[in-house]
Parts: sequence; C-alpha cells; structure tokens
Amino acid sequence: MNTEEEQPKSRREQVRSVGQSGNYWYAMEMSSKLKKGKSVEVIFWKSPIALYRGEEGEVFAIENRCPHRQLRLTSGIVQGNEITCQYHGWTFDGCGKCTGISHELGKGKAKDSLPNIKVNSYPVQEKYGLIWVFPGDPALADKVHIPEVPQLTQENPWEFVPLDFTLKAHFTMILENVCDFNHAFLHRKFKPFTDPHLLGTRHEGDIIYVDYETDMSQSSAVKVAGEKKGKGLEDMTLWYHYPYQGSNTADKYLHWLFMTPIDEKTTRCFFVFLLGPLEIPFINKPVPKFLRKTVIHLANFFYIVPLLKEDVFILQEEMLGQERHPHIQHQEFNPIVGEFQKLSIKKWNEYIHSEALRKQKQLDSKERHIFPGAGLTKKELSDYSRMLEESKELEM
Repeated sequence: MNTEEEQPKSRREQVRSVGQSGNYWYAMEMSSKLKKGKSVEVIFWKSPIALYRGEEGEVFAIENRCPHRQLRLTSGIVQGNEITCQYHGWTFDGCGKCTGISHELGKGKAKDSLPNIKVNSYPVQEKYGLIWVFPGDPALADKVHIPEVPQLTQENPWEFVPLDFTLKAHFTMILENVCDFNHAFLHRKFKPFTDPHLLGTRHEGDIIYVDYETDMSQSSAVKVAGEKKGKGLEDMTLWYHYPYQGSNTADKYLHWLFMTPIDEKTTRCFFVFLLGPLEIPFINKPVPKFLRKTVIHLANFFYIVPLLKEDVFILQEEMLGQERHPHIQHQEFNPIVGEFQKLSIKKWNEYIHSEALRKQKQLDSKERHIFPGAGLTKKELSDYSRMLEESKELEM
C-alpha cells in the first residue's frame, strides 16, 4: 500500500502550491512610494527584486542581490541611474551589469575592462499609478500587455485611489474569495451583495467570466452615495483574466485586483475600485468632479477598507485550515472554484515548460549568464527537463 506521501495530490493540494506565470506584467509597488534616488525590495514568488528609481526619475528592476556576498542591493545606495552595494561598493546598472568596483579589483578601470559580472534584470513600466514588472522571459514583455482599463485611459479618466494589501493567503484562495458570492454571510454587516444567484460561466481563451444576479441596494455605501440607491445594479459580471481579476456592474461600478504572489502563504494585492455615478447624500445630486477624489478617499476609509478587512481575516483563517488539513478535500459546491484552479495549474505548468526550453536554448548557445524567470529555481527547471527527457525515452 502506498504511503501518504506517495498518494496522488488532490487538485486543491496542487493549486495551493503553484505560483503564477512570470510571463505577465505584475503590479509590484505604488509609484508614489518610490521616490527619486530610493530603492525598495519587492518579491515575486520567492524571488527578491530590487526596484529603484534613478535620480532622473526612471524605474529599474534587477535581482536584489550583489553576486559578491549575496547582500541585498536595496541595503545600499542609489547613485544616478545605478545602485551600489553597501558592503564593498559594487555598482550595478538597470540592466544588472556591474559597472564599477570600489576596491583594487576595479579601481581605476573603465567599465568595459571590468570582470563580466551580472545579475538578472526585468522589464519595468509605470501605469495607473503602479509600478509593473515582467518577471519572466524578457523577450515576451513587448508582446504581453498590462490590462487595458478604458475608464483610466479615456480622455477624461475616472478618479481612483488604489489600495495596497498584503494578505497571509495563497493567491488562489483570494481569487476564489472575490469571485464566490456565496460568502455573503461574512459581509452581513456591510452587505455589499445580498441574495446572490450564479447565472453561469463563460470561457474565452484564458479568461473565465462569471455572471451573478444579486441585490446591491442593501449596501450602506450604495444607500448613502450610490446612484438611485442601487436600482438597476442587479447584474454583475466578474472575471479571472489570468492573472488578473475584476468585476463590472452596469459599466458604472468596476474593480480590478492585481495580485502578486510572494510565496505559498503570502500575496500582495493592489485593488483599483472604479466608482462611476456618486451622489451627495440626502440631496441626491451628482458629486462634482472636484470633490470626487475626496469622496473616494472617504469611501475607502469608511466602507471599502473595513469590508476588505473582513476578507483578510477570513482568508487567514482559511490559510490556517489549509496548513492543518492539507490532505482533506473540500466539500465544494461552487463550480467556478474548480475552473479557476484548473486554469491556475495549467498556466503554472506552461511557465515551467517554457522556461525549461529557454534555459536549454541558452545552454546550447553557451550564453555567459543564464537566468531563469523569477519564481523558478534552477533545480525546478532541471527536474522538469529531466522529466521531459524520461517521457521522450518512454515514448521511443
């Protein structure tokens, strides 16, 4: 009889151990939090990345380690458009190349005569007030796009205030939480949705749409500042547009959730809530444009953040349950949960496969510096490559 370790893993066990594909753009930090001449560490699936903003304002993203003694580069200083390790003064540019060494090994040498030392670097850009990093194959960065949010790119963009949460939960738990309206009981105080009915799901490539009919008129926020007190807001569409999540209610109230996985137990979440029609309480007149951002700040403080904190608490509880009972299968009744899990597992396996092929191509061409995409170790890629070779041998 097989031991417990030899038993095949359930889909729930599998999905709670996967990361997200690095071949997409991920929100890593709020633009406003990274000032000129400063650096900060961010993490994509166990891979530390140094974000720093040069003195000219451009943002760079490289591995957060000095290859000399493996210190964090973010413990050093930013000089011009480069970052210098605090220990021995090794300096790196935004492409990860060592451009200067303060001691005798490099003193007085021109940049092109220094030893060929390099760390990984990542494509980076700023959009929607967020800093985005492409942690996978850099050759794909120009072919993959940050989600288009028309409300933020049109001639008169909507006002918004992004929210930044770090949750002690695996990213798939968060995804299942925000798309499963069967947990209305949890939010019985704020009532953002009541009496939900799942109408159906639709698949379009790697996008899963979920349609709900629900009553939003019981929400205290909608009663106070929503258009017509929530009338006409009964239908909502949510989506898992891998690796992003969002919702749309009558093209008036939308949200996007940009998740960045840190590890199996931690996920950083950037929420963008787009609030369309807002009314001044009691007089039912539209909020003037110059006051909208103030009203959104108030809505975040008094309603959205307290509401999200209920989810933060319950997801930490679910994470604890996962740790205590990892091998017990859920009694799951919502069909969308299984669909989300299948897609997450599929995309992670595709990422490992593509990176294993990229690594082999680099080895074959005898490249000097070989870096796997963030989130993957050399051992994972080697094990995967070995598995592919064994599969080929079995097929022969």
